[in-house]
Amino acid sequence: MQVVEEQEDKFEVDADWVLPPIADLVPDGGRFDQDVRRLENTYFDTPSAGLRLFGVTLRRRVGGSETGWQLKVPNGTARTELQSGSRAKKLPAGLADSVTGLRAGERLDQVATMVTTRTAYRILDANDQLVMEIADDQVESGLPDGESMLHSWREMEVELGPAGKQKDLKKARKLLVAAGATPSTVRTKLGRALGPIAPDGEESAIHVGAVKSGTLGELVAAYLATQCDVLASNDVGLRTGAPVVHKTRVAARRLRSTLRVFGDVFGEQPAQELNNELVWYAELLGQVRDREVLSKRLVQHISDLPQEQLRGPVEAEITKTLAAERDDAMQRLSRGMRSRRYQHLLKLLRSWKSAPPLTNAADETDTTAAQYVKKAKQKANKRLRSADGDIEELHRARKATKRLRYAAELVEPADGTMKSVAKEAENLQTLLGEHQDAVVSAQFLTNLSASRNGESGDGFSYGILIADELHRAADIRESLKK
Repeated sequence: MQVVEEQEDKFEVDADWVLPPIADLVPDGGRFDQDVRRLENTYFDTPSAGLRLFGVTLRRRVGGSETGWQLKVPNGTARTELQSGSRAKKLPAGLADSVTGLRAGERLDQVATMVTTRTAYRILDANDQLVMEIADDQVESGLPDGESMLHSWREMEVELGPAGKQKDLKKARKLLVAAGATPSTVRTKLGRALGPIAPDGEESAIHVGAVKSGTLGELVAAYLATQCDVLASNDVGLRTGAPVVHKTRVAARRLRSTLRVFGDVFGEQPAQELNNELVWYAELLGQVRDREVLSKRLVQHISDLPQEQLRGPVEAEITKTLAAERDDAMQRLSRGMRSRRYQHLLKLLRSWKSAPPLTNAADETDTTAAQYVKKAKQKANKRLRSADGDIEELHRARKATKRLRYAAELVEPADGTMKSVAKEAENLQTLLGEHQDAVVSAQFLTNLSASRNGESGDGFSYGILIADELHRAADIRESLKK
């Protein structure tokens, strides 16, 4: 299985739209070539659209060198594409494992077929490296049984190649828009073919406007949907070994923070249910992430020590211990992601993204959102003032500061002043995080040193590392008093 990053723009055009001169996009010394391909695609999803709801597409393609299976997963403004060259009609094992979580126990069915006649223009640089490919696609979309054709359309795709840069994509976008092409509001061909998703046979609250524009509910629903997307996309990443533990953990924290700060916007029972499952999942992720952070931190601190302060295999012992602990934590995470409880969490994310259980408080105007941030700030400040240097209380203050930051991020689309609030909270969160990391590091080193009983004469180095961490924590506590 091959993994590639895909960066592309899509445009809607009329059937008689005229392509502007492609030669204008060719770099000095470069060239472009052209070919026509016929691509037959069969798309798969669960009965409740468990993939498409999160922008994920799974297809089997027949068409020359592109024949095989592709799984496309959103990754910020780009997409990660997992490719298998298998020509079999059965989903390859590697891709089957990758979508296990998103299926949430459901089967995969054929949901659409498409035939695309693609005129591809490949822009090459002076070294004959691909800068971008501009695809002029004529698409015919039908039901999976092939008995009825739904509709056809024409669209343009511009995809960056290995030698391409963002400025090349921007130049192509400018050229096509000037010629009358319209940036597409639908990210995938499948989305255009099947239309808005109706979960459980009902219309989606977000898609059909049950969440009113300009309201608190709109802000909250959009933020929730983004975090659900991250958790779903990173499910695939975790199963394929991508380094997404931290991003996944942060998305879970943002969801929990929103449930707490904006508590009266949600139904109490469903919010408690989601929070309980997120607590469980975040703990599994945290056990992995904490070892990663600690290992990186201590390796750096050891490299900063003068050579005469290093005695015995300190670094080797620390990295070995933390690597073993991380491996154990990864196994626990993997088992958790294969459990029925995890399937239940994925199903909850589906429903919260498409139709969050909002209360009447969600109908308030988005200007009221600032009041929630104000209360979060008051709580964070109170926690910090009352901590008075106590380590556990400072940790609680850090959590409250995170909630303030995430709340400000949520409200920022409706109130530009929230950007500075979020930044200020982030800075304080970083400082409090450094304090917590130093405390945790000192405790880890103390325990590890005690277990080694001075073997290889490394007790001296452990003592220095412990003292350094304790001094860092003390200095931060002192700075917070100023």
